[in-house]
Amino acid sequence: MDNALSHRSTRLFAAIDVGALRQLLLLICLWLVSQFGAAQSAPRDYSISPPRVNYTAEGQVAVVSFTVSNQGGDASEPSQIIISEYQSGRVESVEPLPAIAADQARDFSIQLPLAELSTNGIVSFKIEAGIDAFELADSPIARDNSQLFHIDRAAAGDADGRDSMSEADSETGAVFDLSIPVVNLGINFLEDGIQVNDRRYSGGDILGAIGILALALFCLWLLSLILRLLFRRPPRFDVWQPPYAQPNWQDPNSEMGRRQSWQFHAQNSALSAPNAPDQVTVVKRLLDKQGVILGSWRVKAMRTVQYDIYGRINRTEALMPRKIISRLNRVIGRAPGYASDELHAALMPIAKSLSGYALGPVEKQNLMLPFALDIRFEGVTDDIRIQFELYQYGDSAWHLIDQWSPEFGSVGERVPEHFTFTINGQLSGESKKEYKRRLRDDVTQLLAGLFYDHQVEDAAAPGNPPAETDWINMEEEPLDGAPLDDDTDQTSIREP
Repeated sequence: MDNALSHRSTRLFAAIDVGALRQLLLLICLWLVSQFGAAQSAPRDYSISPPRVNYTAEGQVAVVSFTVSNQGGDASEPSQIIISEYQSGRVESVEPLPAIAADQARDFSIQLPLAELSTNGIVSFKIEAGIDAFELADSPIARDNSQLFHIDRAAAGDADGRDSMSEADSETGAVFDLSIPVVNLGINFLEDGIQVNDRRYSGGDILGAIGILALALFCLWLLSLILRLLFRRPPRFDVWQPPYAQPNWQDPNSEMGRRQSWQFHAQNSALSAPNAPDQVTVVKRLLDKQGVILGSWRVKAMRTVQYDIYGRINRTEALMPRKIISRLNRVIGRAPGYASDELHAALMPIAKSLSGYALGPVEKQNLMLPFALDIRFEGVTDDIRIQFELYQYGDSAWHLIDQWSPEFGSVGERVPEHFTFTINGQLSGESKKEYKRRLRDDVTQLLAGLFYDHQVEDAAAPGNPPAETDWINMEEEPLDGAPLDDDTDQTSIREP
């Protein structure tokens, strides 16, 4: 019984092994057939290199040399090489093209008798290889199956057999829609893209190139921005300490004490409109040693910022670029030779640019808020002078009642000074366009006021008589007891 079971098991295992072997062989055959079919289904893809043209020693025949390569699967049938005139389409030569195996290439040389050409001079030709039922004309796979070249019959007279034209010349002749001879560049505009010399680019290639170019330009812009931030620092407004700040306490009832207390109320050199009779105000003027206004001073920084009842709004701060500051410094240097209208004409473009930068960070709903304009000056200690002038309003005019130059503290070689002006925001019923125009004019007048000498120009105005010396009781001490100096020029400054 054991022998019977053993015999049956042996037959069973043998049957199983034979069946598995048959299935394995069948699978291998199917795989080989699929691979063979896949290899057969791969289409051929002919490509022709840019042709080169030589002339025989007799100058009667042009020899066109080129290479046809197969970048696809094996070719199963032969094809043709056709050379025709590009303009007229006249066929000049038809040559057989044998089937080329995959990844193989063949060189060809075709002779064209020059006597059979239709015209003299330069003749353009088109050469096509393998354009048939396997590679249809104008199909994507047949894009590289044609090339352009030209023959110069005048160059054929050179019987030295050398090349009549280089590869770049064959690509950039008159056969292109757009030719650039200087850089040997020719462009043809196709329905599905463009051809640059011997290379064709589809619409996707063009979009990709535009995207890469845009990315490169963005990277260059970002790099330039980083470099400007690193090496071109904008004007900064550090904390300003008056150069005439005195560490020593002065008796407020003394002349020096009263003057010292007035110095910190001077914001700029402009006389504001009076609000009440006998109003008192103080201004500071920047001069050089010869008395020229802003003569040796230079603007170092400027900024604008809006403010409300709670203070300045930092997000509206606008630092003026160096080009505005440089232009204003040039005007300051030439101001002594300007007439009034010339000065306004020189300041108008500066005021326009300044106004534009000032409105940049301002939101539309906050246009009605006023601006503070800060100007930081700097001068060399030995060349400049600061003069304070104290005025009181009376009899419809501003009257100078005191003037003095402060004593400087430890300021070093350069003296900093700071002016602050207030500019109205958008007024009620004023359109944004009108507001921009009015803001530009206000800034122009404000900058022109930096060069205004109240004592000289107003005293010399027609119909402005000199002020009486006894207009104020000398024994009284108005203005917190500020006395008059004996050498004070009591010129009457009329309200503008």
